[in-house]
Amino acid sequence: MGSPAITAAGERQARVDLLAFAGLGFSSLCWAAAFIAGKVVLAEMTPLAAAAWRYVVATAILLPFAIRQRPARGIADARGALAIMMLCGGVLYPWLFLAALARTSATNTSLLIALNPVFTVLLVPVIGEGLNRQRLTGVTLALAGAMVVITRGDLGHLRGLSLNTGDLLAVAAALTWAAFNLASRPVVNRLTPAFANCVIYGVGGAALYALAASESPWRQLRGASPAALGGVVMMAVLSSVLAGQLFLTGVRTLGVSRAVVFVYLVPVLTALLSAAFLGEALITAQAIGGLAVLSGVYWSTRNRLAA
Repeated sequence: MGSPAITAAGERQARVDLLAFAGLGFSSLCWAAAFIAGKVVLAEMTPLAAAAWRYVVATAILLPFAIRQRPARGIADARGALAIMMLCGGVLYPWLFLAALARTSATNTSLLIALNPVFTVLLVPVIGEGLNRQRLTGVTLALAGAMVVITRGDLGHLRGLSLNTGDLLAVAAALTWAAFNLASRPVVNRLTPAFANCVIYGVGGAALYALAASESPWRQLRGASPAALGGVVMMAVLSSVLAGQLFLTGVRTLGVSRAVVFVYLVPVLTALLSAAFLGEALITAQAIGGLAVLSGVYWSTRNRLAA
């Protein structure tokens, strides 16, 4: 038997891990809810302008926390990885996602971007995390389930993946998101999630606003209805502030490869929320796909849960 001190330390770590898993599950719910809010916003605003204002609002919310939590010794030790996160998560991913969506179907875009956790898990040895068969099996099972949910059981959509310009841009978006995930590990070891996200969203918001300049984002904001303005705030609070904080906390506690598989819960939760609030039908195939996602998430994390 272990000493009382070792046992107590193990119990404390188990509680921390459980909170991190709960936080990752809640972050997936926040991302899913933001998709619902996004439908309201995009009825009145262009995607690029909506993304820019979402980042601007998120930056404003996080700024007081970031100022209080700024590192005493500066960000020199994390500047390289933080620069990758700013470039990939703040600028390139939103731009590539929108560019892909403009050139291929929403289903194709979703299917190809769903490769992000697979790319991330395959590349985690680059940042010193282990890659084992169990975790790879789990993320593959979750990917298969997510594809069933996204296609609503019509896997014939997979035959439509022709890797045209739009499809290639979606793959590039998935790789960019994977690079963001990998860079997050060294960043969260040195900076707080609030500080890191504030910097990322601040740079991203400025870049996206510049990219949207021809679409008059300020005029769109002034002309938006209260419902659309509320949707922008909801996306910022749920998707950027809360989900962003919880995801980086999960990366710091559990590692990138365990945290990223929770992304596959997003299409499942989005389907459930769409059925509850938008009246969209939830079909049997999506329920089966959802169970596959849950099984994949559990399989990828079960050793840590049992520890």
